[in-house]
Parts: sequence; C-alpha cells; structure tokens
Amino acid sequence: MAERPINNPGRVLIAGENHVLRLRSDPEGPDAALVNHFRLRLSPHGPGHAVFVLADSNAADPRNACYTDNPALATWLLDWYLRGSPLYRDLDGLVDLPIVTAGGFTFVDELPRCWTETVRAGDVTIRAVWNDLATPFHVERFGQPDQKNAMDVFSVLQSASHASLSIDGQQIPGVVFPRQVGDQPITSAFLAFAESWIESV
Repeated sequence: MAERPINNPGRVLIAGENHVLRLRSDPEGPDAALVNHFRLRLSPHGPGHAVFVLADSNAADPRNACYTDNPALATWLLDWYLRGSPLYRDLDGLVDLPIVTAGGFTFVDELPRCWTETVRAGDVTIRAVWNDLATPFHVERFGQPDQKNAMDVFSVLQSASHASLSIDGQQIPGVVFPRQVGDQPITSAFLAFAESWIESV
C-alpha cells in the first residue's frame, strides 16, 4: 500500500463541529425534519454558528430557518453546501429559507448518555437532543477533484440511538432511521466532532 503524504495540499474550508439530526415519520419515507448544526472555528467567513432547522423538510414551514451569529457564514453554507448537496438540495424546506441572527448557542455534554444543543433567538427556542451515543469512530471521505465543490471530509462521528427536536417546547414528530457510513452502521442522528473539509486537489 502506497504511503500517504502527511500534508493534505488542499485549501482548508472548515474546521469545527457539524452535528446532524434527520427525522422521518416513516423510516422508509422522506425526511420529515432536519437539524444541521455547525459550530466552526475556521471557514472562508470566519468562526461562528450556523444552525439549519427544518421543522418540515418538505414545505415552506414558517418555523424553518437558519439561526446564526455570522450571516455571511450561514449564507455560504446554505448556497455552497446544502443547496449543492444531493442529500439536501431537493428539500422544499430550503426554498427561501430565512437567515435569522441569534445570540444564544449553548450545549450540554452528558456523553455518552446524551448531548443537547439549544439555540435562542428572540422569543424562539430550539432544542435538539441526541440520546444514547455509540462509540465514536473516524471517517475519511475523499472527493473527486473534477466534481463541482469537491472536498475531502475528515470527522469523528458518534451515532445516536434516539434523537428529538423541539421548537418553543413543541416536539417535532419523527424518528431516526438507519444509515451506513462505509461498513459502519449508524443512524440519521449523529455528532460530528473534529470535522474538517479540505478542497480536493
């Protein structure tokens, strides 16, 4: 096996955390709700939070929004990543998604039992909880340089057995569903620590 170089020559796009929570009413059906929570130290637009919340992934629900303390970062992630990703780009909930400035981003670490993220913006409170976390594992995914927005992704993932989303105390219906990362079974709700995206070269 060829020895891998120590240095990745690609430009660093982001470094930080990217926690994901996808819920479905039917495990075999379409996504019903989504949280994609970025807490970044590095990005083309500096550090910050960008928390994409879709109470309804398939409609322009008034509760759908991106909450952020760095609007330029949020706009870039929405346009460059979510609307370009095969996983998210067809979600009607992303159409005309408002970007809302928020001042409160807190988390409670009770791993491996649970991890809770809370976002406060004016009178709105978003709470996402990941429960019963599995043993973390490392992921490396290499992009194809000839593809648009190709990037290498490195991350430490910790999958949750159960997860929940509430907006102003109202529980959003849905359950997590099984997924696969390589040969590793996970669910649609996971924490991603030490995540970095590197331009593929």
